[in-house]
Amino acid sequence: MSLLIGCRTLQRVQPSEEIRRIIERWTRAVSEGDHESALERLSALPDTLIIGNDPNEWWHGEQARAIWTRQLEELGSFPVTSYDVEAWEEGTVGWACVKETITAPGGSFDGRSTYVLHLERGEWKVVHVHWSVARPNLEFLGRTLPTSLEELERSVQHAQPDLSATVAADGTVTIVFTDIVESTVMLERIGDDGWLDVLRRHNAVIAAATSAHGGTVVKIQGDGSMLAFPSVRQGVKCAISIQHELRRAFDDHSPLQVRIGIHTGDAHHEAADLYGTTVHYAARVASQARGGEVLVSNVVRELLSGSGITLMGSRQADLKGLDGSHVLTTVDLG
Repeated sequence: MSLLIGCRTLQRVQPSEEIRRIIERWTRAVSEGDHESALERLSALPDTLIIGNDPNEWWHGEQARAIWTRQLEELGSFPVTSYDVEAWEEGTVGWACVKETITAPGGSFDGRSTYVLHLERGEWKVVHVHWSVARPNLEFLGRTLPTSLEELERSVQHAQPDLSATVAADGTVTIVFTDIVESTVMLERIGDDGWLDVLRRHNAVIAAATSAHGGTVVKIQGDGSMLAFPSVRQGVKCAISIQHELRRAFDDHSPLQVRIGIHTGDAHHEAADLYGTTVHYAARVASQARGGEVLVSNVVRELLSGSGITLMGSRQADLKGLDGSHVLTTVDLG
C-alpha cells in the first residue's frame, strides 16, 4: 500500500512473504549444492557486498561473485537450515533477517544472516549479505550480559536490592525500565569503542536524572536499566527528563532511541514476591514501548490524574506471561 502526495509516491514498510520465500529457497539451494540457482539470485551491480564470518570475507561486485563461486564449488553442499525468517519490503528495496542451523565437521551451531535486496527488472536480487556465527557473550566477551528485558528482570530479582527508601508511605513503589532500541545494530555500526562511549554517556544521563528526581538506580546492565521511585509522579517526570537529556546528549551523528515503561505496585510483601510481580509487569510495559517513548500501565495512568503530566493516546496490548489485554498509555514529553 502507498500514499500519493503530490507527484511523489511514498511506500510503506510492510512484511514481505515473497522475499521470505526467496530467502528460504536461496538457503535451500546453498544447502543442496544448487550453486547455479544461488548465484542467479546475486545482483551483478558493482556495489554488491558479501560479508562472511571470516575476517577476510568482505567482497564487492565481481570479486564477491568470483570468490563465493569458488567457495561453493569447494564446499559442495553446505548443510544449512533456516528456521526463522523475517522479511520486509519498501518500494524497490527489501531485506530479511534469518536464524539458521549450520552443520559442519565440528558439529552443529547457530548462525545469523541478513540480506538486502533490490528490485531489478521486476526481480528481487541480493545486493548485500552478511553471514555470522551466533556465539554466546561468554565466549566472545568472556562474561555474560543480559540480552533481553526478561534477563534484566531476572538479574534484578536475584540481587534483591534494598529499596526501602523508594517505598511510599502507602506501601507502593514505582518501577521504571529503560532499554536502548536496536543496540546490536548500533554496536555493529559504530564499533566497540564508539559503543562504550555511548554507554558511558547513556548511563550518566540515567544516573543523574534518577538522582535529581529522588529515585534509586537499582541496576544498569548492558543496554537496559531498572529504576525505583517512591511516587508515580517522580518516576514519570524522571522518564520524561531522561528522554529530553538523551536527545541533548546525542546529536544526529549518533542518534540514540530508548524505550521506557513504567508500572507501580504494592510493596507490602516480601522483597522477592514484590519484585516478582511489579518488576515483571514493568518490564512487559517497556517491551511494548517504541523508541523515544514513555509508556505507562493503566494503574500509573489513573494515579497521574491531577498531576499536571499530559497523557496522549492509549492502546491495547498483550503482555507476555500476563492474561488478558492491557491498556497502555503514552506520556506527552512536551
